[in-house]
Order: sequence, then C-alpha cells, then structure tokens
Amino acid sequence: MARLSVLNWNNRRATAPVAAAIEAYRRDHPDVEIEQVIRPLSDFEHQGIEQVAKTHDIVIFDHPFCGTIAASECFLTLDDRLPAMTTASASSFYIGPSLETYRFAGNVWGLPIDGATQHALVRNDLMAKLNAKLPQTFADVLQLGRQARDQGLYLGTPVETPHALLSIFAYMANLGKPVDASNEKLLAIPEGSFTQAYDAVRAVLDLSPPESLGWNSIDLHEQMVARDDIVYAPLVYGYATYGEPDNVNRLGFAAFAGIAIPYHAGTAIGGTAMGISRHSVQQDAALAFANYMASDVVQANLVAEHHGQPGGHCGWTDADMDAHYNGFFSSVISTVEGAWIRPRYEGYVEFQRLGGEAIARSLTSGEDALIARRRLLEIGGLER
Repeated sequence: MARLSVLNWNNRRATAPVAAAIEAYRRDHPDVEIEQVIRPLSDFEHQGIEQVAKTHDIVIFDHPFCGTIAASECFLTLDDRLPAMTTASASSFYIGPSLETYRFAGNVWGLPIDGATQHALVRNDLMAKLNAKLPQTFADVLQLGRQARDQGLYLGTPVETPHALLSIFAYMANLGKPVDASNEKLLAIPEGSFTQAYDAVRAVLDLSPPESLGWNSIDLHEQMVARDDIVYAPLVYGYATYGEPDNVNRLGFAAFAGIAIPYHAGTAIGGTAMGISRHSVQQDAALAFANYMASDVVQANLVAEHHGQPGGHCGWTDADMDAHYNGFFSSVISTVEGAWIRPRYEGYVEFQRLGGEAIARSLTSGEDALIARRRLLEIGGLER
C-alpha cells in the first residue's frame, strides 16, 4: 500500500476538486491511500516551501516559490519525468500562461491544476439599482465608484498582504512597465508606472469601506456576498465558487478594467500546481496521481463540478459550467489569457510578504507614491 500526503489550502475551490479526484483515482488504484492536509491561505502564500516538502509527498503551491524550489531542489523536476504534460507544445492545454509560470531555470516544477488571476467582481443587482454600466477602463471604474458613493454604496479592494502590492504590480504590467526581475534578483521598480499604479489603488481605496484595509481576497468575496453596499471590486484574485447558486447573493465577474490598452491585460496570474517532494518515499505514486489530477479526465469536468477553477483550458469552455458559476469562465478568460507572470527568483516570496506589509502601511497612513516606492526598493535591495 502506497500512502501519500497532499498539502492543500483552505477553501472549497481548492479542497473539493482534490477530494473528488482522490475518490475517483482510488476506485482504479485501491492500493494507493491519499490523505489531503489543509493549511490556511496565509500559509499557502508565504510558508516556507522547503519545510513542507519534508513532510508531504505532494505540495500544492503558487509559482513565485519556483526560485526557492529550484535552488533547494526540494521538488522533483517534471519535464523529464512527465514530458507529455510539460513540453512547450503542452502549454496550450493549460489556461493562459499557467504552465510557463512553473517553468523556471530550465525545468518545470509543478503541474497546473487550478487557473486564476486578478479580475473584477460584480454585484449585478446593485449595478442594476444604480443603472450603471460595467466598467471597461479604469476611468470607468472611478466614475462608477463616485456614482456608488453618491448612493451610499462602495467599491471594494483587498489590502491585506500581499493583495495591495499585487494590485499595484498588475496596474504596472497593464501600463507596459512592470516590475523587472531576473532569475536571480529584483532589477527595477519603474518609478513612472509605480506612481501611476499606486495612485490608482489609493483612488479605489478612497471609494471602498474603511474596513477593507484588513481584507484579503477571500474576505472581500465574503463581504460582497453578505453585505448590500459593495457594488464592484475592480481587481482581486477571484473565486468562481462565489458565483454558485448556494450563495445568498451570487457574485458576478468581469474582465480587468485597466488603465491602458489592452484594458483587460496585465493582471498577476495566480492559480496553483502540484509539486512532488524530493523527500517522498513514494515518488512514482505521487507522480502518477499528480499526472491524473492535471489530465483532461479531471480538468474538463471534475474540477468545475466540485467548486473548482480548472488549470486546463478545456475546463473553461463548458457553457453549463459557466452558467452554474454565473458567467465566471466566459467573463474572466480574456484576462487570464493576458496575464503577467510575477518574479520567481529565490527570495521573491519574502520580498512579496515584506513589500505587501509595507504597501499596506503606506496606504493606511496616506503616504505618497515616492515614499512607498522607496520602501520597496529598500526591501528589494535596490536602495541602501
């Protein structure tokens, strides 16, 4: 009997598809026992990857960890072990640049199983009350925000680490001048695009509830479902499951409304992949299950049937599933396809954590963009 431990993060979008896949897989592989272990979203975003690789066979992770993984070799390389799922020609199987986000320093370190990026959330009922049109540009976002405030309503934005920082990075990428990094280090934070992006986030924050300073992406979804005063969130890592019929108020979804053409492009891609621990004593069994989880057998239907967001492109094109999720897939696909890949050098995750905390403090205290940028440069080792 092979026994595997899969480390996941705590939301039904993440856990339910894996649980369903485990059940289906074990019907054909009764000699493999698979346990799913759950950790909070905050640990998923920042917990040390080398540590968890020592205690779990499979780790579900996000691509910014690739630099640390490559340097420590705590995961197996997958391009040599699962070539059919990881070659350049396989990229089109996955949604947007998902596979390429896990290709780092000449190797692939994870199989994408979940597709996501930042985009807009909408309360369609509140939009109708305002007789408002869906924003297509950032100027439209501000116009909607002012209209909402006139009626006692709000925009929404997540500020808790790392979300405000990544919102700034998305606007910078949309402007065509993103944060620049090599495989080894941070290279530059362009002043012009940073200033414009920081001011954009601050403008949205001024039109948002004061308590949003303490919200992460899940908090914002929860608040938009529970409250009747947040009409639209322009930029947040979206969860399709909040569009399902079992929500008190189903959320709607929309493409990113950026500052520059193409307005839908530039958000910082998210999603997750399965990585295989080098410390696993059941590597073949772990590789086989990860390969199954990333295959079209699972990605085409099973993931979306169990509250999830497929990493495979095939799972984003089913009209019935799109309707079940209140138009999530059709509304967001253009933004995912035009997403930007974050830096992945060893040390970036710590920069993202510390930088996210610094940006949150800057926004909370009302600091201007030049001071906020200087703090990031210091954290990134670009200014002493």
